[in-house]
Amino acid sequence: MGKDRPRKKGRRPGPRKWHRQWHRYLGAVFAVPLLWLVVSGLLLQHGERLGLTERKVSSAWLLKRYNQIPQGIPKVTKAGRFLVAGWSGELFVDDKLLEESGVLVGAVALPGELAVATETDIFVYDSQGLYLDRLGEESLPSVPLLRIGLGGSNQIHLETDAGKFVLGEGFLDFETAPPEAEVEWSVLKEGTEELSSLEKVLVEGSEFTWSRVITDLHSGSLLGKLGRFFVDLTGVAVIIVTVLGIRLLFRRK
Repeated sequence: MGKDRPRKKGRRPGPRKWHRQWHRYLGAVFAVPLLWLVVSGLLLQHGERLGLTERKVSSAWLLKRYNQIPQGIPKVTKAGRFLVAGWSGELFVDDKLLEESGVLVGAVALPGELAVATETDIFVYDSQGLYLDRLGEESLPSVPLLRIGLGGSNQIHLETDAGKFVLGEGFLDFETAPPEAEVEWSVLKEGTEELSSLEKVLVEGSEFTWSRVITDLHSGSLLGKLGRFFVDLTGVAVIIVTVLGIRLLFRRK
């Protein structure tokens, strides 16, 4: 009998061992994202039964991801007993989100009425904050509005690039304001202290459902381009693991 040849050191693993190693490594690395895809897919499949199409998102962080809550600091002003706020085009009176929108310029309180000015409109509300009327570009001396204030006899004063004006009774007309008129102008300040309460108003009034969130989790869109890439990578890894598993199955003796 001849002597057995000594096994060479450092020999590369055979195809079967190589397949088994990659099958194990890929399975371990992509186990969590694969579970994420499976669970989110099941939730989508039964979303209506679970109430995900009706259940509203109450997470401020998630709503910020979907631009449902503005960035930056809101601007606020006091008008009589009302606190008026503007935040990236959204308008608030106290703890109520208004249907009207625009870049807030200021607000003034009249007996029984509240006038909220944006760069292009003046919205009028009653003493309860209910909408009454709107003065648009066709009813104003000029736009954009720069300031709004209150003068003698509760007259509303406006400042624009074209000058200073005073609105007539019932907001039906306007005229150039006299130079000597004393006006208490509405002043905006940063609403750092009001930020959390305004966020709460937007969260409570949100119509954003969990169904949309689960859909974007499943596709990776919630995490942007990186999330979509990772989902694609997981899909490719699953295909490779499946092919390697089939090859190992048929290579067994």
